[in-house]
Amino acid sequence: MKINKFKQIIGTVIVLALFCIASACNRQTPSTELLNYEEFTQGTGKIGFATQVNEDLMFDLYFINAGTGKIYQVTQNLRADIAPDFSRDGLRMVFSSDRLDTYDLFTINLPSGSPILLLQSSGNETEPRFSPDGTQITYQSDSFGDNDIFVIPSVGGTPVCLTKVDTQDTQPAWSPDGKQLAFVSNRDGDFEIFIMNADGSGLKQVTTNTTYEAAPVWSPDGTQLAFISRRGSHFQLYQIDLAAGVEKQLTDSSGTVHSPAWSSDGKYIAYILDSDEASQVNAYEISSGTSYWVTSGFYKYAGLTWSQ
Repeated sequence: MKINKFKQIIGTVIVLALFCIASACNRQTPSTELLNYEEFTQGTGKIGFATQVNEDLMFDLYFINAGTGKIYQVTQNLRADIAPDFSRDGLRMVFSSDRLDTYDLFTINLPSGSPILLLQSSGNETEPRFSPDGTQITYQSDSFGDNDIFVIPSVGGTPVCLTKVDTQDTQPAWSPDGKQLAFVSNRDGDFEIFIMNADGSGLKQVTTNTTYEAAPVWSPDGTQLAFISRRGSHFQLYQIDLAAGVEKQLTDSSGTVHSPAWSSDGKYIAYILDSDEASQVNAYEISSGTSYWVTSGFYKYAGLTWSQ
């Protein structure tokens, strides 16, 4: 993996509260003691994430313009807003929030809409993802006890459970054509990646390691999955060719890598890197193996999504 020195992105920070403006204007570059990164300026679309501005505040939602580095705040709330996902056109966002005590699903129109409750239950609904055509949302819920995978119309309606088994089924992700879902399950004894049809049929196991696999995301052409795996002391970013079954390790960091999100042109995979020195968002370039620095300076980042 080639990693080079960078300059800090200078961007206009648009936020909804003065304390957020002050924090964002003092954004820090990542620690050069950890790794050096090139500046990321050639991206397109929006990269969304949940972040804590500092350790005393809960998670709010933001997005960054991948080409200019400008950051925009989406939510401001005294409870946690997490696990954001853009609709394919980037005009809507779905997320999970405990603002009603349990984690429920909300949608919001961008850039300045108000959150709309999509689904509330006695359980916790998290990890929502828009279908490619924007008509459905898949998510995980523990409303039946163990976590299961569900789908619901994106305008609201009756949820349908796709995995009614006595296992933990989590982190669903739509294939680009909307016909399949990748997800994580411990049904073989440890956490591996599986694929099923969008109606819950046709289950296939993708990974067969004895380690912890998580957070699968599809490449835009549907031939690859990116995911994270802990095969050493930290989670790292991996890629698997679905036809050949060949895996490739993409990062080798002294920190923990998580929350991958593929760019719509297939050239980059964004990810969060947490270390003792900093928490930051990076973009891995598939063709060169270069990791570019996207943004840092907030206390913690959690959950990524990348729109067109």
